[in-house]
Amino acid sequence: MLKSLVPEHLRKDWLLHFSGFITWSVICYISLAGLTVGGEFFLKLSAFIIFYVCFAWIVFAEDRAGSVLNKVLLGIEIVIVLFLISLDKYNLAAILLVLIATLLPVMFTRKQAILLIIMITMAHFFISYADSFLSSFFHVVIYFMLQIFGFSAIEMAHREAKAKEELAAINQELLATRFMLKSSSQKQERLRISRDLHDAIGHQLTALSLNLEVAKHKVPEAFKPLLQENLQLAKTLLTDVRQVVKEMRDEEQFDLISSLENLINQLPNCQLTVISSPEINSLRLKQQLMFCLQEGISNALRHGKASQFTLDANKVDNSLVIELSNNGSVIVENNHSSFGSGLTGLNERLVNFSGKVTLITNENVCTLKIEVEDCYD
Repeated sequence: MLKSLVPEHLRKDWLLHFSGFITWSVICYISLAGLTVGGEFFLKLSAFIIFYVCFAWIVFAEDRAGSVLNKVLLGIEIVIVLFLISLDKYNLAAILLVLIATLLPVMFTRKQAILLIIMITMAHFFISYADSFLSSFFHVVIYFMLQIFGFSAIEMAHREAKAKEELAAINQELLATRFMLKSSSQKQERLRISRDLHDAIGHQLTALSLNLEVAKHKVPEAFKPLLQENLQLAKTLLTDVRQVVKEMRDEEQFDLISSLENLINQLPNCQLTVISSPEINSLRLKQQLMFCLQEGISNALRHGKASQFTLDANKVDNSLVIELSNNGSVIVENNHSSFGSGLTGLNERLVNFSGKVTLITNENVCTLKIEVEDCYD
């Protein structure tokens, strides 16, 4: 299936961007319609074109908040609009400030955006000041409130979209947690039943076999065949119980890769690619690794909105290195990632296996690296 060339945020907000284009087109036409072709005409036309190119560039950019270029282009837009206001005969160019205000929610905080709108409005007032202070003041205030309205409307839509994304991430995390709890409960129940069979029924059948063996030598010959038959039945039953216990405990020797694949299958729109998966001897190590990888997946969903996971594992002698990579983003604050607080707990889980857990991040990939020493339980 071919990926659409139009960014997802444009497909969702196409009506908003289309209305912005129409607004720009109408203002551009009205401003140029009464001019003869000459220096002022081409100057204004160039200004309108540069404005829209900057506006479209910012709108099409998927990473508006983190781009310095977008903020430079926004500054160019502001200067151009103020320039057009100074030449405007119809008092329409200021409407373009509303288009600028719709770009601010993604690029700035609310406080920064309102401060910027106030500064633009002050510049607008000094440029358009006429003979009457009140007339100029109210004229500017109208456009100021339109900017606030445009900013507030887009900010509200942005907050709702962000809330939906967070809710989807939480829902995925809940699905992962439910799978973890269900799997853990099943394993604990199987282990309890196997222990009960081994400790209670197994010991009693062993005692019964010994008693029948002793009784066989003390009863008359006529009863020995019956005792022998009962002794054989007891031994067969004991063998069957031990076989059941063995099979139930063998189930505890779960396959790490299969368990991860089952977990990923429970999550919507998530995929796991396994590059290599060496054999791990220790059951306790596999259990702890499963918990670590589950937490890595959970954090990638919650903080990075990841959807693609890649598992690569290499083993030399008893040294095991596992790398779980994903396509999510990592928020870095004060040189610590959003997953930093969880690394301490993961390292504590693997302390008995000389384990070390680190998080490696770059622009496109986030990798959870686990280094441990394998052993035999």
